[in-house]
Amino acid sequence: MIKSKYLENLVDALTILPGIGRKSAQRMAYELLNSNPEKSLYLSQELQNIDTKISKCKICGLYMDFEEVEKQSEDSCHVCERQNRDTSIVCVVGSASDVYSIDESTNYNGYFFVLQGNLSPIDGKGPSEIGLDKLEKHLVNKNIKELILATNTTIEGEATAHYIKDMTSKKGINVSRLAFGLPLNGEIGFLDNETISHAFNERKII
Repeated sequence: MIKSKYLENLVDALTILPGIGRKSAQRMAYELLNSNPEKSLYLSQELQNIDTKISKCKICGLYMDFEEVEKQSEDSCHVCERQNRDTSIVCVVGSASDVYSIDESTNYNGYFFVLQGNLSPIDGKGPSEIGLDKLEKHLVNKNIKELILATNTTIEGEATAHYIKDMTSKKGINVSRLAFGLPLNGEIGFLDNETISHAFNERKII
């Protein structure tokens, strides 16, 4: 049992991080206490910068420095401003980190739109909480021809993809979904049934 209420508060605060349970949070808290005070102070300052120094691109929602957002023009974040971007294609992702994964792994040259997670009523995340209202306005104001749904294949991710599909059904926009199935260099015998089923049903003629 933790006797210090401040240490208890620190452990509780650390558990908000994804994948961090109470035991892991306790280890992290003790590590911070045992480390050089300057390191703890540095961490504290950087956490404060999340609210004071970091903001979002007005176009795609990617994180960037606050001062850059303040002087942002129509296309100014380091991803949006790249030349030869196809303005008629938008790829919708559930996290800013997904932008970098797709950008580094493909030759995709359209724009991105970053949602604030996926639909999850249990967690209080409805359409407006994750930015679907902004996406709908974006689709109305821009001449979008194709919307690529790159949300995760979790239950929440699939629900979000279906919601967006329904939202755009009457707007004359082609909606595509990333094909999830057999991984590169994967062996069928080591895959689960759902993965094999999805890969088989989504097969393409070559």
